[in-house]
Amino acid sequence: MSVEILEQVALECLADDYGITGSLVRLSGENVNFRVSTPEGQQYVLKLVDEHMPPAVVELEFALLEHVSRSGFPLDLPQIIRNNHKNLETRIEKRINGLERARLIEFVDGDNWEDSVDISTDLMTDAGLLLGEFNQALSNFDHPAAHRSHRWNLAEAAQHVTSLELIQDPSERELVRWAFERFLEVENSLPGLPHQVIHGDANRANFLVKDGLIVGLVDYGDSCYNPRICDLAICLAYFMMDLDDPFEAASMITSGYTDVVELSEAELEVLLPLICGRLAVSICVATERKAIDPDNPNWYDSLEPSLELLEKLRQAGMDDSRHTKKLNPGPEPGA
Repeated sequence: MSVEILEQVALECLADDYGITGSLVRLSGENVNFRVSTPEGQQYVLKLVDEHMPPAVVELEFALLEHVSRSGFPLDLPQIIRNNHKNLETRIEKRINGLERARLIEFVDGDNWEDSVDISTDLMTDAGLLLGEFNQALSNFDHPAAHRSHRWNLAEAAQHVTSLELIQDPSERELVRWAFERFLEVENSLPGLPHQVIHGDANRANFLVKDGLIVGLVDYGDSCYNPRICDLAICLAYFMMDLDDPFEAASMITSGYTDVVELSEAELEVLLPLICGRLAVSICVATERKAIDPDNPNWYDSLEPSLELLEKLRQAGMDDSRHTKKLNPGPEPGA
């Protein structure tokens, strides 16, 4: 499907259902998202979604954002804009490649963490602190649509074990198998941990930075009811990538997070195995995507960094129970 046809459908939707005209820029990533700029200088994000995204999940996202905004959470949140009929979503008249609905979201002004030149070590701690505040804001929130399964649900990482056969390189396949084994060692303990609705994808790309400060947290499409610790594990899995000392960054983020959220020893014990589970899932999904569309690197750009980080975790002695101390900046129990 050409970008020109997608843009035509998007522009028609904007004009007919929102009364908005402007120019479009396709955003990077796996989803079909456009940045909309109007002649008056206003900006939005238009998301086109397929039948695999139930309307109830959009209602979840809307309710979640409303709830967190009322809590006083300090970051800009991308609110959903209702269309001319007061609906959260708009049905696309001309369906293309399974895309059937659109929703318009406020644009949050800030640079992608990956693209920002203002990253400092203090921002790592800030990222953990802000994720902790976000989780605290959601601690008393619930929604029926949050109790769902999807392929990025970390508590259900084992659903991807069968995808190991897609990894052609034997050494890489054994590395990912090792990561799944670490996850499976703690899987049965997850139901007994504190649960709540979580962001579900607090990766670097979803933290926006401006003038040396984190100003926004975006993308709530993977939000679900999960063990609370899964949000921190997901965050760490991505922030630890591409670093000479991933444990230093993980310690700073965890320090910020635990300044807000008091984690139990049981939660800290499963943190690194959950990171391994997330990386294993990321590799399996990226491998599948690369086989489908090898000319679209945005679809699998986390593949090599995930493999490299997993190897560092294995070499660091993940099988040793002392690994949790590398992520826990607090004093020893009883100290």
